[in-house]
Amino acid sequence: MFWKLLLSPARLSDASSSTRSPFNQDYGRVLYSSAFRRLQDKTQVFPLGRNDYVRTRLTHSLEVANVGRTLAEEMALLAEERDALPLREGIKMTDIVATACLAHDIGNPPFGHSGEKAIEEAVALAAGEMQRKGDAVPAWLQDFRFEGNAQGFRLLTRTCDPIRGHGLDLTFATLGAFSKYPCTAAAIKASGLSRYGKKGKFGLAEEDLPAFERVAAACGLPRLAPGVWARHPLAFLMEAADDVSYLVADIEDAYISHIISYEKAVEMLCKLAGMQQKEPSIHKEAAEKGPHAAIRMARAMAVGNCIAALRESLRTHYTAIMDGNMEQGLMDASKLSTPYNEVRSFSFSEIYSHESVLRVEITGFNIVRRLMELFMEWVQNPNGALGSKIGPILHASPADSESAQARFAHVVDYISGMTDSFALQTYSSLFGCAPNLA
Repeated sequence: MFWKLLLSPARLSDASSSTRSPFNQDYGRVLYSSAFRRLQDKTQVFPLGRNDYVRTRLTHSLEVANVGRTLAEEMALLAEERDALPLREGIKMTDIVATACLAHDIGNPPFGHSGEKAIEEAVALAAGEMQRKGDAVPAWLQDFRFEGNAQGFRLLTRTCDPIRGHGLDLTFATLGAFSKYPCTAAAIKASGLSRYGKKGKFGLAEEDLPAFERVAAACGLPRLAPGVWARHPLAFLMEAADDVSYLVADIEDAYISHIISYEKAVEMLCKLAGMQQKEPSIHKEAAEKGPHAAIRMARAMAVGNCIAALRESLRTHYTAIMDGNMEQGLMDASKLSTPYNEVRSFSFSEIYSHESVLRVEITGFNIVRRLMELFMEWVQNPNGALGSKIGPILHASPADSESAQARFAHVVDYISGMTDSFALQTYSSLFGCAPNLA
């Protein structure tokens, strides 16, 4: 792959840029979008409203963008050293990666992965009910899978702020950096490739293939199989920035939320900081300013050490990334892989499986599933006694209502775009009760 193509400023609209950098424009378009603002009221891991300290999807995304900029600076230096890319061109990478990082969770539904599973289950139940009645189940319903990455690409290129056309109409370079899984679910399954399929992830819906084909052609991304491409090199930086940010932040937030002890939090952060024992400075901070201050110091040290390891990993694997042969993430390929996965395993067993977290996931799952089940009545029977009442509250346009498939797409867009609070409010108003998320 070649940077001259990878840094493509072209857009789906073919609109010419203003005097501002097109990549700086991208950053502003995401930052000021309604979809990005809604991330302030979407759960990261811990219940919203429990306290004001823990992160939301929005604060998490801002932190990811900060780490991403730092990694992009390293990539720019490498491109200058090894591919003779002018530094002024390499500087563009910081805006591209920061924008991709800002947008990386923009397609996530309310209540995160629990919301994703709830949407899928409601659709599966609807398809099963049609089969029991002897009705034909259309392929677009039978094969449906919800994936936040694919929904994010749809939002950026189609549904977000549609007055502009083509969604936010970002540059091809930014859309490439955003696309962590440049494939469709069907294509990765048919190809037999394990690069993305082993994670069960995909980043493109079938109807979005034409848009990504333009992105891939402009950026020179190698096609690995029909409907499957090698990642844009800058997508590795976005992924790595997310890997660092969420794991370190979840340890800190778990301590603040009284899910893990001070000693455990420091132990895990010290692993990521490359230390087996607490440094004297952390002991001193805890003694002088209290455990909260010591945790913040340990978190900063952990982030700094992770960034250093990722820089080294990037230098080691630069050629494989540029050749399209890199199958691991930068963190998995780094010297911190073992301690990182130890901390990750701890988080799954002690944090993400904690009762308070699971309670919110269960509540969120039920909220999203019941809303999806209700709105499917409009999809399947828009003129029925109930369906005719649901349509108007979903604010569907005539184009959104003209076919069952269009109605289904609108319902998925509507529910996935909800904030946690709006989903809870909608559930309460339609079902007459309000689950407790505290």
